[in-house]
Amino acid sequence: MSGKYKFKSSRMAVWALWLARLTIPVAIISFLLMRFGGMHPSIAVYCFGAAIALSFLSILASLVAFPAIWFEGYRGGQRLWGTFLRSLIIILPALTLAYFYFSRPAFSDLSTNPVEPPEFSAAWTYRHDSDNSLDVGSLEVREKQALAYPDLESLYIDHSSELVYLVVEDELKKAKWDIIRQTDQRDSIDGALFEAHTRSLVTGLHYVMAIRLTPDSEFATIVDMRSASLWGPHDLGLNARRIQGFFASVQERLEQGVQHFELQLEEIKRQRRLEQGPLPRPKPKRRPDATVRTG
Repeated sequence: MSGKYKFKSSRMAVWALWLARLTIPVAIISFLLMRFGGMHPSIAVYCFGAAIALSFLSILASLVAFPAIWFEGYRGGQRLWGTFLRSLIIILPALTLAYFYFSRPAFSDLSTNPVEPPEFSAAWTYRHDSDNSLDVGSLEVREKQALAYPDLESLYIDHSSELVYLVVEDELKKAKWDIIRQTDQRDSIDGALFEAHTRSLVTGLHYVMAIRLTPDSEFATIVDMRSASLWGPHDLGLNARRIQGFFASVQERLEQGVQHFELQLEEIKRQRRLEQGPLPRPKPKRRPDATVRTG
């Protein structure tokens, strides 16, 4: 006569899976509230830390449940696999962030010109009381930046500043950054200046950028860029990658051809001439042998 065997389920495996299922909503809700609900980043970081702690706790519970399942025949093997896979969803991003945190220099404000970085003016409106300062860093901080990022240098372009102005403006729009301030080179002897703002797609953190165009000659321009994160002492290398990526896009745009921008510049100059009004006609010159009749 055949009998039915009842296998006990591991309660620890049930707890491990329950904890693993809880980690993902905690992480997602924390970032959604920071991105769309106005939650302060520090609170979201603590919530994500809680999700990481729950992930490790679920893995620990699964390790405790494993001997009973493997050696004593308790049910719960599928629960352990579910626990492991769900925990990886949280732990792998956390390990990636930890790698960038410990492998990148701790900066939140970078510039291609540490000696005279572009200054922020309109970007201060995005700053809150607990955010990072947008003042130019001390000489010691700028020296550390120069040593940490020796390849982060000014961009020298063999084109006029007016043409580079159009290229940079078009590239800012292509990157979908909000241009919050822009000055023409005619308004300042120091050259043109752009200020832009963007937010991280996932976390919603705020970043501000300043781009300065300095004429080096009639057909040469020096481009300097500064990128700063408004919150956190460590940018995980994002500001350096943003500057390098933007410079690479500008250079690629110039290599592809500047005919479009040259035509656009000619049209702008024509409009400026029309705004100045008609040019005065020169008076006709009288011939030296001409006599004036009177009476």
